Amino acid sequence: MKIGTRKSRLAMVQTEMAAEAIKKVFPSIEIEIAGFETKGDLHLDKSLSAFGSKGAFTKELEGAMMDGRIDLAVHSAKDLPVELPEGLTVGAVLKRGDSRDVWVSLRREFSIIEECKEKTVVGTGSLRRALQIQQICPSVDIRDIRGNVPTRLKKLSEELFDGIILAAAGLKRLGYLSDACDETGCFEAEGQTFFYEILPKEQFFPAAGQGIIAVETRQHDCEDCMQAIHDEQTWQMFLAERAFLKAIGGGCNEAAAVDTAVDEEKMTVRARYAADGAHMKEISVSGTRYGDRMKDRQMAVDLGCRAAQKLQSGKVYLIGAGPGDTGLITMKGIEALKEADVVVYDHLASSSLLNETKDVAEWIDAGKFAGNHRMKQSEIEQLLIEKAMAGHVVARLKGGDPFIFGRGGEEALALTAAGIDYEVIPGVSSAYSAPAYAGIPITHRGKASSFHVITGHEDPAKGESSLDYDILAREEGTLVFLMGLSRLRQISDQLIEKGKDARTPAAVIASGTTARQRCVTADLSRIAETAEEASIQPPAILVVGDVVNLKEAVDWQQPGPLSGRKILVTATEIIARPLAEYIRRLGGEPVVMSLIGVKGQEMSSIKAVLTSPGKRWLVFTSRNGVRFFFEQMKKEQVDIRRLGDSRIAVMGAGTRKELENWGCYADLVPEQSCSESLAKALCENVQYDEEICLFRAEEASDVLTKRLREKQYRVVDIPTYRTEIMWKKRELLREMLEDVDAVTFCSASAVSAFVQMTEEHDLVAKTICIGPVTAQAAKKAGLHIDKVAEQYDLEGVTEALCDILSQ
Repeated sequence: MKIGTRKSRLAMVQTEMAAEAIKKVFPSIEIEIAGFETKGDLHLDKSLSAFGSKGAFTKELEGAMMDGRIDLAVHSAKDLPVELPEGLTVGAVLKRGDSRDVWVSLRREFSIIEECKEKTVVGTGSLRRALQIQQICPSVDIRDIRGNVPTRLKKLSEELFDGIILAAAGLKRLGYLSDACDETGCFEAEGQTFFYEILPKEQFFPAAGQGIIAVETRQHDCEDCMQAIHDEQTWQMFLAERAFLKAIGGGCNEAAAVDTAVDEEKMTVRARYAADGAHMKEISVSGTRYGDRMKDRQMAVDLGCRAAQKLQSGKVYLIGAGPGDTGLITMKGIEALKEADVVVYDHLASSSLLNETKDVAEWIDAGKFAGNHRMKQSEIEQLLIEKAMAGHVVARLKGGDPFIFGRGGEEALALTAAGIDYEVIPGVSSAYSAPAYAGIPITHRGKASSFHVITGHEDPAKGESSLDYDILAREEGTLVFLMGLSRLRQISDQLIEKGKDARTPAAVIASGTTARQRCVTADLSRIAETAEEASIQPPAILVVGDVVNLKEAVDWQQPGPLSGRKILVTATEIIARPLAEYIRRLGGEPVVMSLIGVKGQEMSSIKAVLTSPGKRWLVFTSRNGVRFFFEQMKKEQVDIRRLGDSRIAVMGAGTRKELENWGCYADLVPEQSCSESLAKALCENVQYDEEICLFRAEEASDVLTKRLREKQYRVVDIPTYRTEIMWKKRELLREMLEDVDAVTFCSASAVSAFVQMTEEHDLVAKTICIGPVTAQAAKKAGLHIDKVAEQYDLEGVTEALCDILSQ
C-alpha cells in the first residue's frame, strides 16, 4: 500500500500514525509513504487567499491517487476542500486530537495573550485566528506568516513577531508538547525556549476539522482497511463541521470557526462566522442523539447546516416605538435601531426615531394606519424573513407595544416558523401613556383597582364580535378602547345597552403624548357626539371610568411658548440633538430629520501639523469639525499634550461646548457666530508669524479664508469632513411638511439639501435660519425665510421659533 502526503515533518508524522493504525489491524500489509509538494507548500511568499486556498494542500495528492500512483492520501482534515474530486472520498478519520489553538511567544512578557500590550506583533496566516485574537486584544498588529511549524517557530525566534498561533494537535504530534501538558508553560525547539498558552475553546474556536487526521481514498477502495481504523464519534464531528463550512461556501482560510462536542446524549455545534470578513457572529445549536449511527450522522450534517443558516441570516428586532413622544422609546429600542441595516416602520412610529439609524440603513414604510395599509400583514412578515435571510439586522418599528394589538405576535410566529433569530423589545403603550399625558391615571385608589384594554377595531373577517359587552359593562375598572374612533358610537351604545351607567365619565384622546394631542371629555352617552363636534381624528383612544373626573386636578402638563407646535429640525445629528431638547423644554414636539450626513475626510497628518515649527491657531467653525479633529488625533495616537503651544478659536457656543467635551477650552470666541465676525476676531488676535489652521467642512464658504488672506495671514485650510444629502429621506420629508408648523435651518448645506429634496413642493410652515450666512443661502436658493435668529446659535434659533410661532 502506497500512502501519499505532504513533505512537511508534521504531515509525515500524521501519515505514520495512519500507517501504524493500519498495520495494527493488518500486520502483513507493506506500506510505503511518498512525499509530495503542494501548491500551498511552494508559494510561501503569498497569503493563502492570494492564490486561492481551496485545494491548496491537496490537489497534487488527489491527482496522484486518481492516476494510481498512490492508494491513499493522508491530510489534516482542516486542509480538505469541502468538495472532493469525482471518484474520491474520505474513507476514514482517526480519533480526534486536541482541537485547540496555542499562543506561542519567545519572551515571558508576551506569554499570556490577554496581557499583551498595544501593537504586539502577531503572526498568523489565518483570517479566523486574526479576527478572534483581535476580539481578545483589539490593538494587536496582525501580520501574515506562512510555512510549516518549524519554519514558523524559526521566524518567531528571529523576533519577526512577538507571538504566533499554532494548532495544539500539531505541537503535540511533533513532540513539542506532551498530551498531558499544563495549560501554560514552556517548551524547547530549534535551540530556543518558547512560552505557550493553550487557548480555551470557549474563547477561541478552532477551524473546521482541526485536530482530525483524514484518510482520502478512491471510492469503494480499501473499504475493509478504512473501516478498521475509522473513529465514528470523530466522523460525526467531521460531518457537522464540514456541513457548516460547505453551507457558508467556505474554504480552509474562511473567516469561520466551528467546534463540535459529542457525548452520549447530545451533540452541540458552536460556530463563529464573519460574513463581511471583519465582524464575527456566534451561534450554538444542539440536538439529542438517536443512538443510531446513520441517524446521528444525518443529525450532525443538519446541525452544521443549521448553524450556518443562523449565522448567515440576520436578526429581527420587534421594537415598540412608544405612543408618539420620541422620549418614550426604551434605551434598548434605540440601541437596536442604531444596529439595524433595514428598518420596517409603521405610520404610528415617530419619524424622529428614524434619525437614530445608520446613514446606510434601508427604510421601508409599511404605512399601516386607519384605512390605509401600504403593505398587507402577510407581505410584511415575508419581507422581514427575506431581509433577515439575506443576512441583515432588521428593526421592525411598531407604534406603542408590538404585542398589544400590534400584530407583533403574528410576526413572531412567522419568524419562528422560518427559523429566524428575533428579539422582542416592548414599548410604552398608548393605553396608559396617552391618558397619563392628558392627566388621567387609569387606576386610582377608590375609583379603579383594575384597567382593561380592549381593541376597538376587530378583524373584519370575523363574523361577529368576540367582545362580551355584558362583562365589560359590569367591570368596575377603567375601560380603554384602542383604535376605536370609527366605532365610538357603537361602543358607547353597546356598553349602555348592557347596563353601563350612561353618566359614566369618558374621554377621547387623540394623538396622545405628541404636540397634536387633543382630549375631549363627556358622559358616556354623549362622548361620540362630543368627539365628532370637536373633529377628533385618529389615532385616538377611548377611556371610560370614574378616573376621567381626575383630569382637571391632575392636568400636569404646563403650557409652554411652543406647546402644540410641531417643529422640523433639519440639522446634522450633533446639532439636532441639543436643538430638539430646547424645543422639547418649551413644550414643542421636535421632529428630527437630518437632511445631510457628515463623513470624516482623509486629512493630512494632524501629528505633522502640530509638530511643525512655529506657533499656530487651530480654528473650528462647527461641532463636527471639533469631533472629527479629535477622532483623527485618537486614530493617529497623538497625545493631547501636543496641543500645548497651540491656541484655539471656535465659532459659536455649540462649537465651544463640543471642544470642552474633549477637555479643551477656547482662547477666542467671536461675538457673533458667523464667518465675518470670526475673521475680524482672528485679525485682532493673531500675530503675523502665527499660522492659522482651519478644520472645517470641505464645502465650507470661502468668506473666512478670503478675509484672512486679504490681511496676508498664513492660512492652512484642512477639509475635516464633507456633507452628503440624505436622499432616502426625500419622500418622508415631503410627507412631514404637511404636518409641521416650522422648519429650522442651521447651515447653508441643510438649506441646499432641503431645496433639492422639496423641489416644486409648496411650503406652508414657517422657516427659521440660525444666522445671516444660512439665510443668504436660502435667499439665493429661492427659499422664503420668515425669521433669522438675532443670536446666531441654538438658543437664538429657539427664541426665533417662540417669536414667530406666537404671532
